[in-house]
Amino acid sequence: MKRYLILAALLPLCLGLWANQYVAGIPVRLIRSPFQEESLNQAMRRLSEEGCAILHYDADQAIALVPEGKYQDYRLAELDTAQKLYLVGKIPGQSRPELGAGGRLLLELADAYLFESPLDEIQLREQITHPFTRLGLEPMRFSQTALPAASPRAARTDIDQMVALVNAASVQSTIQSLQDFQTRYARADNRLQVAQWIQQKFISYGVTDAVLQQFMWQNTIQYNVVATIPGTTYPNQYIVVGGHHDSISNNSDPYLFAPGADDNASGSVAALEMARVMMASGYQPRSSIRFVTFAAEEFGLWGSKHHAHTANLAGENIRLMINHDMIANQSGPQPWQVCLMPYDGSIDHSAYAALITEQYTDLDTYYGGLNSGSSDSHPFWQNGFHVIYFFEDEFSPVYHTSQDVVANLNPAYCAEVIKASVACAASFADMPSSPVGLSAQDWGDGSTILLTWENLNDPLISYYNVYYSTVFGDWGAPLTTSSNYLSVQGLTQGQLYHFAVGSVDNFGNESYLVYTTAMPLSVPLQPQNFIDQPLYQSILLDWDDNREHDFAGYRLYRSSQPDELGQQIGGLLTESEYLDNDVVGSPSYYYYSLCAVDQDGNASPFTQVVKSRPVTLDQGVLIVDETEDMGGTNPFMPTDQQADDFYAYASANFTTTELDINSLDENLRLADIGIYSSIIWHGNDQASMDYPYFARDALNQYIQAGGNVFFSVYFPSLAFELNVNYPGNFNSDSFIYDVIGIASADYSGNAARFRFAIPAQGQIPAVSVDPEKTLSVMNGHIIRVESIGASPGCATIYNYGTDYADDTPQGAMAGMPVGVLNLNQSGKVCVVSFPLYNIYQDDARNLIDYVLTEYFGETFSPAEDPGLAPAGGISISTNHPNPFKGETSFRLELKNNTRPVLVEIYNLRGQKVRSLFVGYSPKSVVHSWDGLDDFGSAVSSGIYIIRTSQDGVAAQRRIALVK
Repeated sequence: MKRYLILAALLPLCLGLWANQYVAGIPVRLIRSPFQEESLNQAMRRLSEEGCAILHYDADQAIALVPEGKYQDYRLAELDTAQKLYLVGKIPGQSRPELGAGGRLLLELADAYLFESPLDEIQLREQITHPFTRLGLEPMRFSQTALPAASPRAARTDIDQMVALVNAASVQSTIQSLQDFQTRYARADNRLQVAQWIQQKFISYGVTDAVLQQFMWQNTIQYNVVATIPGTTYPNQYIVVGGHHDSISNNSDPYLFAPGADDNASGSVAALEMARVMMASGYQPRSSIRFVTFAAEEFGLWGSKHHAHTANLAGENIRLMINHDMIANQSGPQPWQVCLMPYDGSIDHSAYAALITEQYTDLDTYYGGLNSGSSDSHPFWQNGFHVIYFFEDEFSPVYHTSQDVVANLNPAYCAEVIKASVACAASFADMPSSPVGLSAQDWGDGSTILLTWENLNDPLISYYNVYYSTVFGDWGAPLTTSSNYLSVQGLTQGQLYHFAVGSVDNFGNESYLVYTTAMPLSVPLQPQNFIDQPLYQSILLDWDDNREHDFAGYRLYRSSQPDELGQQIGGLLTESEYLDNDVVGSPSYYYYSLCAVDQDGNASPFTQVVKSRPVTLDQGVLIVDETEDMGGTNPFMPTDQQADDFYAYASANFTTTELDINSLDENLRLADIGIYSSIIWHGNDQASMDYPYFARDALNQYIQAGGNVFFSVYFPSLAFELNVNYPGNFNSDSFIYDVIGIASADYSGNAARFRFAIPAQGQIPAVSVDPEKTLSVMNGHIIRVESIGASPGCATIYNYGTDYADDTPQGAMAGMPVGVLNLNQSGKVCVVSFPLYNIYQDDARNLIDYVLTEYFGETFSPAEDPGLAPAGGISISTNHPNPFKGETSFRLELKNNTRPVLVEIYNLRGQKVRSLFVGYSPKSVVHSWDGLDDFGSAVSSGIYIIRTSQDGVAAQRRIALVK
């Protein structure tokens, strides 16, 4: 399973975040060298699938985050949270910009520079005049559609009519109106006024669905303007027509005067003028056309970043984004040219735009630099949307100056570019819808692939074009079919083929192509995505369906040794999953292998071996050692052995196993921890503190299965949420808030001194810092102890203790919470934000004893005689909330988890309402009831009974449901 992380740039605490991640500049020739025939786009997709997070690329270089061991010769820098990555665009005639102290050039590309710098975008803008964008750490996405090669089409009367309505005088007047604001600087106070004026302009043209899209940037509210003409046939598919409306000036005070006529009133007016002529002509697009003028572009494309990212998260179907940035400077006579800035993956879109432009206008076209990061098209491309970008032929000599005024523009040239964009928007909006659900099925004869796709029942679709090639994009003449399937024959066995299908309407307009790959074989394909999911006392194995025509089934093997195939289990399987119940919890793993079999008995290659263990929660306590093996030169840098010895003593009353996180060659999995009833997780060094963040999935599964965890780590909010901002408050649906039980965090800095933890709950023992485990200058105190506030329903168990007065920097955190207990999950979680290693050893032992016995239900070793059956016994906790509306939860505690248990809901007449659970259960687990009966119908208000039973032992509790 691939892991994609969406991270904001974090402030530095010298904590070793993203250890072993590097920024690399990888030559494209190196990436493509094993596959000379593949396209640039295919090469980048493959690089992404290899685990490299691509941030940007051009024809020669790919900027990517790479893990340890990959592309070592092309590393530019280790990822540093104190630095930001900026892609700075080149300006014709200007030299490389200087970023000042701390700025460093990492890589020069064809049309941009990659810098790292500690400056934020406001500080950077004060240093340079060049366009720039800050590269986030989220990897690029790639579009899943293509476009057939551009070919001449008959002129459309409706497009001719709209083009004829584009008026140079109207364009000039609207640009002048935007200039008359004096400034549209993103930090000026009139930004709302500017946005509202643009909004009302759209409304005056008849585009009534015109709204302001707000977003926060640098503690200011910014406003994109979004106006939409709904589509008649495909209202949920969009053509986005954009251009930013903010401006800047480098030779005047931008708060007072930044006219920005060319940059970029011209681009905003393109959207306005296009809306005007479309409404005036009565044009009704098949797909929706969304006009957007973006805010805060001059500081790094923030308006378009927000819109593109929001659209991607919402799963919007954006067919195309058409960008306009500086389209009004032209000093020469006709014939004129316009520059199309192409983007990889959308090259055919630019080619089609060039053909349309030359068909409907007097402009000639040519291509600029590839994948420009200097304008609002870039975030859409990064989010996997297709883009076209119109840019003026002559770069403005008054760029970013107070001389960028209407008098220095050519409105007729601007109008001609807008005509081209009108024609493009209408042409792309009126394409038929693309096929959906394309799949390729190997026929099994070594030469045939069956393609199928969904029948959309779209009356506009006349037939389909089917393309295939051994080189992606190098399509020949298409095959045609009016059905939603086609058998492609005469292929070469063992050759990978690319297939693409497009819809064609009765006017000959062809949709975007959807594509897939397949290889004709006479033996089955190797099963893909073979994974395990540990469950309670069982293991679920899962893999992708085999859709080959002559597929017969799967053979699954289980072994106790990684290098042995073992025995076949389950017979010939026909489903793509298998639940293995014949397993037990032990320190040893099970090893599974899988192959597919066809109807002639041919077997595929085996999958890679998957190792797993069930969740049993019966193998004692696991000590997870996150502490790095430091030099031991001071108490805050213990060696691995020092930490191991400390925790061996502190947990000596229990049966324990140790797991050193640094010894794992992959991320922590549920199979690694699910056999243990409780975990003690410690991180006692001040180096890398972020491992729990990357283990959240495994930890969440473990806790939901009934496992308990006691965390003693520095900066829990960083460990679980990568937080370094204080005070910090967390979303109620976040892992740290819901599963761990921490709602907030605070830290007053390294001046604060911690010496002891003040108990805030029951009989929990007091603990103090061991003076031998700190520096003498700290007077028996330690630093870097964060305050953690409990989520609702969770408990604070410790408060911050110090010998310093609370009105001093050292005592500023006195009395703040530093320990949290969460009993709301099936498993229980206890977190302290101080390192036990620096606490008196006996205090640490007393604390571990108390938490594990009183809260986690552990018993001191030696355990009960394993030859005796565990004693029976069931208890049900008070449900919460009670009375309840909607849903209530309760904890079930079992003394014996070796026998199945039944959990049911009854009404007061003794009638069973709902069976909640039957089967084997952990000793402690949380169940919930949503007020529905076994048929999914809501029950009426009243008193109900939770009844549990196991081998003749029963327990029950009354609960109240109100409406």
